[in-house]
Amino acid sequence: MTDPDIIPGCQPSSDFLFNLPPGNDMLPKQPDAVPSDHPYSPPAMPESSSQGQTPKTQGRSPPVDPVTALKRQRNNVAARKYRQKRIDRITELEAELKDVKDERDDLRIRLARQEAEAAALRSMLQMNSGKGTKS
Repeated sequence: MTDPDIIPGCQPSSDFLFNLPPGNDMLPKQPDAVPSDHPYSPPAMPESSSQGQTPKTQGRSPPVDPVTALKRQRNNVAARKYRQKRIDRITELEAELKDVKDERDDLRIRLARQEAEAAALRSMLQMNSGKGTKS
């Protein structure tokens, strides 16, 4: 009953599979009980204090303060705008890089042709200069 994609003794927790849609067949079959000699165990969650305080990481409620809500909304818009601007800049730079590489390749081809032409002209010059001294 072992899955070939899962390393023995290392069962992925559901925390790492949060991007999979619900009811996905790719989820590994979890055994009902973990053996006591299992080397890895999930970290223990700290007990909440008896004073009724809840940790900040537990279920945040929407902000009550409209100023805070407006600031978060503006920050989200600014972050989204920045991310899009960064993606656009990267796309622009990649296009420019492609153009420069194409130009470089064209120049290399042109250089190779001109070097070949120069070598051919040198050999013709040597042949003509050799004929001129023998006469």
